[in-house]
Amino acid sequence: MTFDGRRKDALTAAAFALLLAACWVARDWAQLRWLNLPDTDDMMRLAQVRDWIAGQGFADWTQYRLAPPAGAPMHWSRLNDLLPAALILTARPLLGQSNAELMAVIVAPTLLFALYLTLSARMARRIGPPAGALPAIVIAALAYPANALFLPGRVDHHALQVVLLQIALLAVMRRGGWRSGAVVGAMVALSFGIGLETAPQLAALVGAFFLLWLVRGKEERARAIGFGAMLTVATLALLLFARPSYWSAEWCDAFTPASVTGAVAVGVAWLVLGALTPALRDWRLRFAVGAGLGTVALAATLASYPVCLTGPYGPMGPFLQHAIIDSIPEAIGVFEQPKVSAAIQAAALLTIALIVFALRLRRADAAQRLAMLPLGAVYLASAVILLFQLRGAYMGSAVAAPMLAQLVLAARARAPRWRPFALVGAWCVSAGVLWLVVTGWIEEQLRPRIAAATEQAESCKQGDVWHRLNAYPAGTVMTAMDHGARVIGGTHHASVGAGYHRNNRGNLASYRFFLAAPEQARAIAAEWQVRYILFCPGDFSEVGVPHARPGSLAAQLSRGEPPAWAEPLPLHDTGLRFYRIR
Repeated sequence: MTFDGRRKDALTAAAFALLLAACWVARDWAQLRWLNLPDTDDMMRLAQVRDWIAGQGFADWTQYRLAPPAGAPMHWSRLNDLLPAALILTARPLLGQSNAELMAVIVAPTLLFALYLTLSARMARRIGPPAGALPAIVIAALAYPANALFLPGRVDHHALQVVLLQIALLAVMRRGGWRSGAVVGAMVALSFGIGLETAPQLAALVGAFFLLWLVRGKEERARAIGFGAMLTVATLALLLFARPSYWSAEWCDAFTPASVTGAVAVGVAWLVLGALTPALRDWRLRFAVGAGLGTVALAATLASYPVCLTGPYGPMGPFLQHAIIDSIPEAIGVFEQPKVSAAIQAAALLTIALIVFALRLRRADAAQRLAMLPLGAVYLASAVILLFQLRGAYMGSAVAAPMLAQLVLAARARAPRWRPFALVGAWCVSAGVLWLVVTGWIEEQLRPRIAAATEQAESCKQGDVWHRLNAYPAGTVMTAMDHGARVIGGTHHASVGAGYHRNNRGNLASYRFFLAAPEQARAIAAEWQVRYILFCPGDFSEVGVPHARPGSLAAQLSRGEPPAWAEPLPLHDTGLRFYRIR
């Protein structure tokens, strides 16, 4: 690939990123201007960045306004905070704190979006003709649900993890060498340092690397050594400089003793494989030794940290797992989705990319198959995750564009008589936003009650609700899981509960409060020194309110019948109801 090609890809990607970001900002400005960000995680991330800038330690990830006064340990690394924090600190002397934050939450995801589009084009060039670069950029820009991770205000860590996965993919798609191995090792270590959401895709990518090592043998020795060395060194460097103060073997959900042990064990195993490669002349011998070392690394990690066998949410307990995790659409499988449209929107691009991959694999030569292998491995891992958690679609659709660009090129090559129809079909099935719009519209027409319920929930987020809430004297708020992060990120108040799995004590207290009879709820509020109640009609439906628990405080609030000790406070232009405890 020439320098001119790389520059052209980067400029085109930047133009698309700026254009779409401007359109998204214009569309969402009514909420963005109040720093009411798209997702609850973005609100909490902004709060974490503010706390760090205000003097909280780099290693202290605790959110002290969640379940106060002790606070709750978060599982988020500071690595993702570096970019928004740098933007805020740079712009604050000129723009002031609020405007600097607004600029940062727009610019940070836009920069990552431009990089994501550029990397999509470069991957398309690796597996096909250079002409596939532009279609890959366009398809990646429209690739729902992946493109939703780059919307203005999306300052959570998922966009950065997409970019790290793309860089690792590109490195494996190239010919072996210690530099490409080191890049893969660094990307895996950084991604694990940020969170484990992409662990299945990265494991599949390492599996593809293992297959390349089996086939090529000595050609992959340098890359194996580079990967093992960098994965080990980078992981130990993160352990030395970015280890959180809350360092417990209780969890297997992010940068923890378990993930560090596993990463170092895998790094050392690859170093041994690299050293032994000259002696392992037959692929069967390489397979036996590699599988043996991999099994030892995995077994040692699980034996040391058996909590990993229960998954990242194991320590939560069954009630909170059901109430919180099972009610998050992206945390349940594609066939369990309450809305058929959501399942189709999530699975469409990944499914089509897998089909195109399978068709191209049959016709490709040996070199093309080896270049495509890493992409196929990530598609397959994402598809398996999608069966159990919808979030598998994010990473799968994020790397679908290079393969779908080949579908567009194949349509261009059709006979002139059929070419227009083939091109329209190729572009339609490759446009993720088209799946989003069409399936959403169809379901809205067929199931208007769902649309009405969605409108009621959305009414609780409209207007400058958090700005108005912030006008009241600071205090601790008792509210539903969905609102807790927005209370913390959008106001100066604290919240007992929020949808974060390490906050077991506070989350259980929130459910106990709203599911109890009013007088019992008042005693719980006194225990937590709660000053306010924030409630949206429809809250706690995941646990049977109001039908299964008609005598609970939540059921009374849903009927608009607060107890005498809850004084209504005005919040205009919103469906939220706000009360002060007398």
